[in-house]
Amino acid sequence: MFSTTRIPTVLGLLLLIVVVGGVIISFESFSRLPIRATGSIQPDAIQITNLSDTSFTITWTTPTPATGALIISAPGAGATIFDERDSDGKLRPYLTHSVTVRNLKGDTSYEVKILSQGKTYMDNGTPYRIRTFPILTTNPQDMTPAYGSVVTADNQSGEGALVFLTLEGSQMLSALVKPSGAWIIPLHRIRALDGSTYLPMQADRMNESLLVKNNGLSTSAITDTLNDSPVPVMVLGKNYDFRKQQGKAPEALPIAEAPIAPPKILGAQTTREYTVSLVAPAQSAAIASQLPLIQGTGITSKLVTITLGITNPISDTTTVQSDGMFRYTPTSPLAPGKQMVTITTRDAQNKPVAITHAFEILKSGTQVLGDATPSATLTPTETPTPTPALVGQPLPESATTFPTVILITIGAMLFLGGTVALMKK
Repeated sequence: MFSTTRIPTVLGLLLLIVVVGGVIISFESFSRLPIRATGSIQPDAIQITNLSDTSFTITWTTPTPATGALIISAPGAGATIFDERDSDGKLRPYLTHSVTVRNLKGDTSYEVKILSQGKTYMDNGTPYRIRTFPILTTNPQDMTPAYGSVVTADNQSGEGALVFLTLEGSQMLSALVKPSGAWIIPLHRIRALDGSTYLPMQADRMNESLLVKNNGLSTSAITDTLNDSPVPVMVLGKNYDFRKQQGKAPEALPIAEAPIAPPKILGAQTTREYTVSLVAPAQSAAIASQLPLIQGTGITSKLVTITLGITNPISDTTTVQSDGMFRYTPTSPLAPGKQMVTITTRDAQNKPVAITHAFEILKSGTQVLGDATPSATLTPTETPTPTPALVGQPLPESATTFPTVILITIGAMLFLGGTVALMKK
């Protein structure tokens, strides 16, 4: 009598454990499906810009902040390239993404995969294909860079915004807006739409289209090559027509009167023939790095003297490169607090020009992270289909353990209840 009542009860408890375990596993699998399918890190608005015989840039946006990189492969070669803002090797999440691939071979096809938060995205299951432009033997155009600044509606820096530029019949170029709000795009090597030649100059001025994107906002502007150095300040969310006026920056204010916001490009010359400017750091900019990039425009091959600091200033020199730009980074870190930079060079008439900007180096702990026409072989979709493979750090499988805890508790209570019932028998 004892054995006939105990064995079915034990089997029933075992069956109960199997059923509860199956319910837990099924519920967990179901509860995690929506998290995997949100697509919040999926690349959108993919663009191929700055295409040349040695490099190209790929830009995209994501609905939520995500890390970004590219996997580049070609016969016998391959590499992973980080976002331009992650040059220190540390991946950071952004809403906008810009990755530039350099040191490539002309007229060569490359395969590209996009990494968003460590997950691989391709073009319907196959890598994107980009072919670099052929090498040209003709001389590029003598065009000065286009530059300007972008601010938000509340006069804050438009840091991280993507600026896209096209001239009449040209490829597309792009640049990221720096922490100071400034952007700059060299034009001297801009090519025609098909990349077969440098863009021919059609007149003394050519129409120029600008598109700015950041955090769901966009700004469009029309200007021309006589009103793009600088382009007047653009506010995100507004549209502009800067043609038929001579674009110029406001006159530089004395240091004591310089405003903290909005970031502006001050001190640039007011006519096209004067191409000397100090673009970065902008006047009154707040900079995270103690080794700030000093950047501007000038006359090719002219010497630029740079003086940094207030109490113990240091001086050094650099040269304006063939693209009409000079770049300099100090070898020793600057102290946090108020700083000043002065550049001295000569303009197109060989007259001396001096420009001074005051800026601030942020203290540690207050820093804020972050400082052309597509090739015919590339056919990206606006929202490419993700492949299931994970590269880099995998995403968390679930955002919460609460459902698991509840089900385990219910299962334990059922098990204990069955045990009590068995003991009573």
